[in-house]
Amino acid sequence: MTDIINRFRYWSYNRQLLGKQGTNLNQVLKDIIGVYSSHPSAPLSLRARVRTFSEQAFYNLDNNKLAFRVPAMRLSAYMLSSENANLVFAATIPSASDPVWEKRYSQKGRVIPKENYNDWKKQVLKLTAKSLTAKEIKIVSSIPDEKIKMVLNRMAFEGSLLRIGAKSLRSNIISYVSTKAWAKGNFIQVDNQKALGWLAGEYLRAFGPVRIKDFQWWSGVTASQAKAAVSTQKTTEIDDSYLLLSKDINEFEKFKLQTKDRLDILPQWDSYTMGYAPDGRDRFVSKDMQEKIYGSLGATTGNALGTVLVNGLAHASWSSQFKGTKMIVKLNMFEKTSGKLNAEITKQFNEIAELLNAKSIMIDKK
Repeated sequence: MTDIINRFRYWSYNRQLLGKQGTNLNQVLKDIIGVYSSHPSAPLSLRARVRTFSEQAFYNLDNNKLAFRVPAMRLSAYMLSSENANLVFAATIPSASDPVWEKRYSQKGRVIPKENYNDWKKQVLKLTAKSLTAKEIKIVSSIPDEKIKMVLNRMAFEGSLLRIGAKSLRSNIISYVSTKAWAKGNFIQVDNQKALGWLAGEYLRAFGPVRIKDFQWWSGVTASQAKAAVSTQKTTEIDDSYLLLSKDINEFEKFKLQTKDRLDILPQWDSYTMGYAPDGRDRFVSKDMQEKIYGSLGATTGNALGTVLVNGLAHASWSSQFKGTKMIVKLNMFEKTSGKLNAEITKQFNEIAELLNAKSIMIDKK
């Protein structure tokens, strides 16, 4: 690995606040742009970035409207700081009037009858002045059982509904609430192009140095949109099309590589491992090991498994499941590791199991 890639690795590692560099959950969420909304990915991504993580502080992001959960990059549901959630949404999701939604919800398997949708939408908006689960909405609405989740999904993509996370760090039984009722004017519509230009700047700050194709892959926009958005920012080319915000150049050149050993356990779909195009991930995982994290690679594929980083470089992938109150971790180490490192990995997984209210844990190490 070249010296410049090493520098990229440590710079972006620090900009992503890995190594528990953050002190405030909401500020961390804002600084790294956002985390995947699903549990336990969202809490575990934030845990890896904040010095002291508490379950209640995480719930307070929803309770105190410090974060909104909306569709965003690559049409995935994200948990974003409420200060800029509307900008991220506008940059990455077509407007409610865009014909794409009529087309999307007229396809086989997810048809929403056009003649019924507006009536169903009115019912849901009236019901969700307070948050309700899909099951609760189904009971009190006239929407057919097989259509309820599709209707709620479409309304979320149109921006009229927000999601609220479950009161469990590993449950994904979300509830829905009217954006108008919940956000109270803090989720205003903004121009798509202006929002995308802003998002390009945020991406360069939080993930750079990067190429335009990295921004395109991460955001899910077209190549021409990505190029136009990045062009609105003052950038400097570092090496072979890798760009950094010009205002960050002096700091980047003076930046000292870390000397202290660091271990990070990142969850599935962590914002860092999902931050770059497939051929741009060599800053944290060697090319011959990428398939162990992402499976089949391609221009638009690659959903990251959980990843163990040692000094910012991937040394293992992991996944987990619960059997009752027992957490079972499947750990795929890429190479033989020292007893000291093994002990620290075990310690961190035990902390994660405790956070997720497991009574016991079994680590199945390959």
